[in-house]
Amino acid sequence: MAHSNSEHTEAVFFFSGDQVAREMLYTEFEAILDGFVPVPDYAGQTAKAAYLTINPQLQISALVFFVIAFDGRGMVDNRWNLPLQQLVEQASRGPDLGAGPIRLVCFSQCPVAWQQQYLWDPQMEPGRNSFVLLRKSVARNRLGLVKYEPEPEESKDEESIAPREAQKLRKALHEHYSQEMRDRLARMLKEQRLRITTLSNRHARKIDGLNQEHQQRLQAYRDKVRQLQEQNGELTQRLETLKENFDAQVQKIEGMREYFSHKLKAAHADENLQLQTLQENYEMELEARVQNATAELEERLGMREMELFYRHQQENNFKEEIARLRQENQSLLEQGGGQLLDRLDRAGISFVAFHAGVGQLTVPASEMAAYLDDPDTFAARAAGVVPALYKEWLAHSREPLCTARDDAGHRCGKAVAQVARPADFHPGESDRCAAHQLVVGQRLAQ
Repeated sequence: MAHSNSEHTEAVFFFSGDQVAREMLYTEFEAILDGFVPVPDYAGQTAKAAYLTINPQLQISALVFFVIAFDGRGMVDNRWNLPLQQLVEQASRGPDLGAGPIRLVCFSQCPVAWQQQYLWDPQMEPGRNSFVLLRKSVARNRLGLVKYEPEPEESKDEESIAPREAQKLRKALHEHYSQEMRDRLARMLKEQRLRITTLSNRHARKIDGLNQEHQQRLQAYRDKVRQLQEQNGELTQRLETLKENFDAQVQKIEGMREYFSHKLKAAHADENLQLQTLQENYEMELEARVQNATAELEERLGMREMELFYRHQQENNFKEEIARLRQENQSLLEQGGGQLLDRLDRAGISFVAFHAGVGQLTVPASEMAAYLDDPDTFAARAAGVVPALYKEWLAHSREPLCTARDDAGHRCGKAVAQVARPADFHPGESDRCAAHQLVVGQRLAQ
C-alpha cells in the first residue's frame, strides 16, 4: 500500500492482556463497525483497542485508547459510537514516540468528558509500557505499509562560512538546542504528569472498587446484625411467653395439688362410704354399658342377617333368571338358529373365522354354538395348545415386549422377537429379553 510523503495511515490495534493481539487498517475496522465482518474472538466481551495514525516513516503521530463491546455473535454493539478522528483533532500532547509529541486521548486525558467511559489508560510500567509495545508493533510493520525515509539536508562547508556568520550560527545552534532541551524537558514533565494522572486514576478506581466492596460487606454485616437482632427479639419474646406459660402451669398445678389434697382429706374422712358408693356406681354404669353394647350388637346382627337373607334371595333370583335365559337361548337355537344353520350347511355354505396364529378356521354348523360361547378356546384347540397359553401368546403377539419385572414391580418393556406360532411360544422365555432370559437360566441352574 503506497502513500505520499505527507500522508498518514489510520490503523486499529486490539489488545489481549498486555499484548497486541490483532492489527488492522481503519478501513477494515469500519467494516467491523458496519456489521459486515464479525470478530468471533471477542464474542460477548469488551475489548481494549487503540486507534493510531502512522506517518510515512512508520512513526506514531496520534493515539486513542478506547474500549469496544461485542455481542454473542462477535458483532459490535450498535450503541457504540465514538468519533475517534474528531477526538484526535481535539487531543492534547502526549509522549514522543519518534516523530515528536503525539496527540493522545485516554481515560485520564479526554477532551470530551462524557466520552471518558469509552476510554482506558495505557500501562506505563517498565516492561509493560503500552506506548513502547505499540511503537515496536508499528516498527514490525505487519500491515505491510510502505516506509519513506526523509531526504537528508545539504550540509554547508564550514570553511565557506565567515567567522562572523559562524558565531551567529553557533549562537543560533545554542539557542536551538537549548529550546530543544527545554521542549524535551517539558515533554518529559508532561509524560510524567500523564503517568501520575494515569496511576492516580487507576488507584482511584481501585479505591472506589474497594470502597464499594467495603460498603457491600458492611451492608451485608448490617443485614446480618439486623437479622440476628430480629431473631434475638423473637427468641426473647418466645422466652417470655414460655415463662408466662410456665408460671401459669405452676399456678395451675399448685391449685390442682391443693384441690386433690382437700379431696384426699375428705376421702380419708369418709373412705368406706365413698368407696362403697363408687363401687355401686361403677357396677351400675358397667351393667348399663354392657346392656347398651349387647343391644347394639344384637341390632347389628339382625340387620346383617336380614342383608344376607336378601342377598341369598337375589342370588337365587339371578340364578333362576340365568337358567331361564339359557333355556330360551337353547330353544331359539333349536327352533330358529339351528334350522337356519342346517339349511346353510346343506346349501354348502361354510363359516370361516380368522384367528391370529391359526389363520382361517372353518367352523362346522354343529359347533357354532360352542364357537360363539368361547372363540379363543376354539382357536386354541385348533392351534393345538391350551386356552391359557393361547391367550398369553395373543398378548405377546399384540405387544412383543419383555414382561419381566424387577423387585419394585416395574416392567422391563424391552422389545423381543415375535413368536409367529402359539405352539412355539414358551411363557417366561419367549416373552423375555436376552438379559432376563439369562437371569431365568441362572435361577433354574441354582
